Amino acid sequence: MASARRWSARALSKDPKRPIEGSVCATVWPTRALASDARWFDEMYLWTEGFRASTTQRAQIQITALEHAFYMLESEQVDQVGVTLSFGTVERFLDQVVAVFEAHALLTHRVVVMLRGSVERLRSRYRVRAFIEHLRGQKALVGYRIPSSRIATELKALNFVQPDFAKLLAPGSSHLESWQDLVLEAQVAGVPPEWMIVSGLEKPEQVALARQVGIPFGQGSAVHPPYAPEVQMPIGTTVFEKEGLLFPDLLLV
Repeated sequence: MASARRWSARALSKDPKRPIEGSVCATVWPTRALASDARWFDEMYLWTEGFRASTTQRAQIQITALEHAFYMLESEQVDQVGVTLSFGTVERFLDQVVAVFEAHALLTHRVVVMLRGSVERLRSRYRVRAFIEHLRGQKALVGYRIPSSRIATELKALNFVQPDFAKLLAPGSSHLESWQDLVLEAQVAGVPPEWMIVSGLEKPEQVALARQVGIPFGQGSAVHPPYAPEVQMPIGTTVFEKEGLLFPDLLLV
């Protein structure tokens, strides 16, 4: 993706003698209304290239994205910003995640948090539940990110999070019935229809179908092109200090 920044993942290496040769990549996807020019939030989206991140590395990357989201707000790059945090990151590093929010308490109401993950794999559900309640107490919106267009596979997670909104992938089919089924399935699952986001809208025809079935918000090149973060993403050593995992800053490739 041309509109992305890439950082060397060498700093994530556990063994300095065997450095990771891959990259951590970041882009920002605007979330926009499909029937008007209204803006909602810009989502910080991260992924890895050239290596598969471990659970701890994924957590570090996600918390770094959260920190950078606050930097974007502080520098007035965006009005609202969205980030994704996995259940595992919240469960294992709850104190560190909450510390980031507390350090930027005056901006928390402008952050949109999308959770994702498997409820069955959680060992301490109360930690994730406490985090959700903490966010809502700070006026932050809490959503759930569905990795596909099949909502039925995420019913347990939706019931657990009880999200303010849900983001899911656009159907692969161009038939109107597939889009109508998507909206019906979301309603049955308890997702508020007025707070649905469909990502992967790359063609005008998809945008037209989403509008026709009443999906209010979307992401994708056909809605608004992504853009690279303007500020280099710092990774400090304090977030994971408690775990004895001290990493220097990621290096911009």
